[in-house]
Amino acid sequence: MKKLALTIVCAVAVTGAAFGQGLVGFSPTRTIITFQTNATVYSPLFGGGNASTPGTIGVMGNPVGGLQYDFTLLYQTQSGYQVLATDTSVWDGTWTDTGLTATNSTSFASSGALLPATAGGTVPWTTGTTDSVVLVGWSVNLGTTWAAVSNVLANWSTDKGTIVGNAFFGESAFGYINPATSPNPAVAVFGVGANVNGLPISGLNTQLYLLPVPEPATMALAGLGGLGLLLFRRRRQ
Repeated sequence: MKKLALTIVCAVAVTGAAFGQGLVGFSPTRTIITFQTNATVYSPLFGGGNASTPGTIGVMGNPVGGLQYDFTLLYQTQSGYQVLATDTSVWDGTWTDTGLTATNSTSFASSGALLPATAGGTVPWTTGTTDSVVLVGWSVNLGTTWAAVSNVLANWSTDKGTIVGNAFFGESAFGYINPATSPNPAVAVFGVGANVNGLPISGLNTQLYLLPVPEPATMALAGLGGLGLLLFRRRRQ
């Protein structure tokens, strides 16, 4: 009897998990979305402006011969049906990782393209529910998981940590998806134009911008300036 009860509980749990996920197609083809590194300006998400030592805009290239970039799909519960998200601070804790990931392509002919870990999968919300989605990408010197990277970005303005070399971060255009249930066809995460399942993500030459990293001398001067102002105020008092 106990075994029967346990079996029923497990079956209910599995059924609940199945109904709690929606099926999507995660295939970022080169004709729909590509990425570039942009070292000419600092990320507009972190102040913007021209880079102190201007670099170039270039393709990501081969991760074996250069820096590797990771990507993951984030989602956020919508405040209404088919509402386009505007929260660009995706590291602020209001966005969640779906677990659908990709890297820059290993093929030189596909520079700028992505290589998904899997061509499809499930998202943590079920069919009938429309959630916002955005694809984020970063240079792996920021971290290898979104949990680690989002923590670094959340503290970037006050603590750059031990990041070595130039760091890049970028976001795709926002979309919203109402996933499908099994069996196929899955709902495409990437596409051109809205459809009955929402607004897929698209954007050729999406930018991964350079993150501003103040020089140690600049930080020291800023500290001395603050100390000078404090002494000046004390003298006036």
